[in-house]
Amino acid sequence: MYCEEFIPGDPPEFFFDRNPMNFPAILDMYRNGLFHIVETGCALVLQKDLEYWSIDELVMEPCCALKYYPQIDICQSEKDGDIASKKKEMELAEEEDFGNTFVGQLRSYLWNTLEYPWTSKLAQFVAFFSLSMVLVSTVTFVVSTIEDLQEDKDGRVEYPVIIAIIEYIDNFVVIFFTIEYFLRLLVAPRKMKFIKGAMNLIDLFAIIPFYLSILLEGLEDFEIIGKAGKIIRLVRVMRILRIFKLVRHFAGLQSLLYTLQQAYQELGLLLVLVAVAILTYSSLVYFAEKETPEHINCTQMISLKADQSWREIAQDPCYSWTFVESFWWGLMTLTTVGYDLNPKTLLGKLIGGFCALSGVFILTLPIP
Repeated sequence: MYCEEFIPGDPPEFFFDRNPMNFPAILDMYRNGLFHIVETGCALVLQKDLEYWSIDELVMEPCCALKYYPQIDICQSEKDGDIASKKKEMELAEEEDFGNTFVGQLRSYLWNTLEYPWTSKLAQFVAFFSLSMVLVSTVTFVVSTIEDLQEDKDGRVEYPVIIAIIEYIDNFVVIFFTIEYFLRLLVAPRKMKFIKGAMNLIDLFAIIPFYLSILLEGLEDFEIIGKAGKIIRLVRVMRILRIFKLVRHFAGLQSLLYTLQQAYQELGLLLVLVAVAILTYSSLVYFAEKETPEHINCTQMISLKADQSWREIAQDPCYSWTFVESFWWGLMTLTTVGYDLNPKTLLGKLIGGFCALSGVFILTLPIP
């Protein structure tokens, strides 16, 4: 350890070019033998000062060590994240360098317009228009499910004009999304990286159902005509995937996905706890409710099944639970949602009470 400047005299003066905020704590350690730290300042700076003064971190008092080590982890994590972010920005800038040629400048302009809304007024308009198309597509999908707009048994509809308008809007939206996707793919600096990107996969899956439904409708004249109708309806329902395009336009949704990505281990542990609890309580309530009380005559239940609803049958004392129903009951009870199927025996009710209480504690359990 060397000082930056020394002034001889009585007493001599030593100058150390270090952080003055941490030096009082170091001086106090030599005075009274107890090492306490100040709360202000950066923990990484204090760590460098301790290395400079050759002071072991283990001599720190427990009251301060409890605050020091978590701060070190947080600061180091932020520092590593900042370094990684700057490195990624440099790599991205190098990757998106299209050159000084006319084609390169044109690709750069189109790429910035379609990918970065803050680069120009046109880019902001394109992003706003794309967001509007997502919302319009979602609204038309919801409106198309109204019962009055469905075909009757004879294949007729009550409001054909509204249905035609919805179809025209949906076709226009899909064409816009298709042009947008392939134009971005055309000017992308790295095509495979673009295709494998999460946001770009969402864009691709948002337009695939439209063309897949057209393909299936063209095959209705073949032998698969009986199944094509159900498949087409299923494919049309997949149009709701377009709502996930909102993730591209809202930074809050992207932050939420990033948070889930960072906390996947904690979420996995929580799901394991929920699954174990559901299996445990489902098994217990299954065997508790399986046996029929001896004093009840269940010979007439078979004849009553045709005249009763499922809810009435489930409440019948003679009804025997299946394990699938027990599993569903466990999931609904553990999440405090509730279910029509309720335990009828005293043991089953006790199990249900413990299941609900366990659900409250598990779902509110802070996972470190």
